[in-house]
This record gives sequence, structure tokens and C-alpha cells, in this order.
Amino acid sequence: MEIKGLDLSPTVSMLDGIQESLQANQNAMIASMRLANQAKEEERQANIETARNTAEMKDDLKTVIHNQNDYIAMLKEQNEYIKQVLNNMFGSAEDSIIVQKEILKIMQESKPTDGMAADKGLDVIIQLVFNAIQIYLKSKGIML
Repeated sequence: MEIKGLDLSPTVSMLDGIQESLQANQNAMIASMRLANQAKEEERQANIETARNTAEMKDDLKTVIHNQNDYIAMLKEQNEYIKQVLNNMFGSAEDSIIVQKEILKIMQESKPTDGMAADKGLDVIIQLVFNAIQIYLKSKGIML
């Protein structure tokens, strides 16, 4: 379209440039929105994966805790048994005499012939060893 004496080509050219610029801006916004949506989707997927991993870890920890509780119960039973054995060994006067005699028997088999054992006699040493064991057990919190 041409009007006499009026050249509209610079205006048309400027409008074409503006339209191209608007189209480029619109394309850039669409690309930016696409990237933002993609980032949100990746974050959502990461959160879902984290939730799955957390659930698996929670189940694994429940199993570990259950196993540890079983192990603790077994250790308590063993400790109770050991305490009963020690109590039987050192708790009553009759049993302590039997233990002292066993210690004496073991020491006689090794036949110490010199030093304190020969001078003082095994009876004194046995009593000292026996009392030392009782004191040691009490120091470790084992009351008999």
C-alpha cells in the first residue's frame, strides 16, 4: 500500500521488527516456563524417590531394632546365667569352701616349691586369691 508522497516502508519494517521481537520474547518465555516446569518435575521426582528411600530405610531400621532387641534379651539371659554361676560359686560359705578347695587343688598340681607359696602355705594364698576375686567382682558391680 502506497499513498502518494508517503513512504510507509520504514514503518512497516519497524512493525515487522517489533513483531519479531515480540515473537522472540514469547518464545523465550515459553522456553523459560518449559525449563521451570521441567525443574519442578525433576524436584517432584526427587522428592518421590527420597520418600521411597526413607520408607525402605525405616523398614530396615525396624528390622535392625528388632534384631538388636533380640540380641539384648539374649545378653540379659547370659548375664543372668553368669550371675547365678558366680553367686553359686561365691555366695554361700559351703560353695566358697568348695571353690577354695578347687583352687588349692589346681595350685598343688602346679607344685610351687619356693617363694611365698612354700613359706606361708597354700591355704593363705588360696584365701587371698578367693577374697581378691570377690573384691574384683564387687568392684565391677557384681554383688553376690
